[in-house]
Amino acid sequence: MFELLIGEGWGQRIIIISAVVLFLYLSFTNPSIAQKSAVQGLRTFAGLFTLILAALFIASAIENLVSPQTIATLLGESAGVKSIPLASLIGGLIPSGPYASYPIIHTLQEEGASLAAVVSMLIGYGAIGTGRIAYGLVFFEPEIIGLRILLAIPMSIIAGLIVYLLT
Repeated sequence: MFELLIGEGWGQRIIIISAVVLFLYLSFTNPSIAQKSAVQGLRTFAGLFTLILAALFIASAIENLVSPQTIATLLGESAGVKSIPLASLIGGLIPSGPYASYPIIHTLQEEGASLAAVVSMLIGYGAIGTGRIAYGLVFFEPEIIGLRILLAIPMSIIAGLIVYLLT
């Protein structure tokens, strides 16, 4: 129960403690801002809750539907360099934010994906980000978005290759 309240690691604890200290400060110095912030935070949480829950269900389904042998064959050490483009593609195709994609990538790692494949998925997710294409097109010309994707694909593969060669 204690870990649920303050987090499992120091990174989580720092964020939680910072949030509590900031909210207490606001509560005493500007209660209306504290209340407004709390309401906005709860609304954001409510909006993200179902997405986070769905991502955790997907991660659990991957764990139960795809055998560790299959993951190891496609993304594990035995797959070698061939796993890196596939891992980059998987990472690039995962929609949504890190609260949804990280549990999925973590499950693949736990089920046998190599370090190089995991890094390729993380870089692919961050750089390729197919879920951000439509949003990007609102602000930028198609040429800019196309260049971003064209550069992101080899970038995630190169990152995976570097990790593969170093490990």
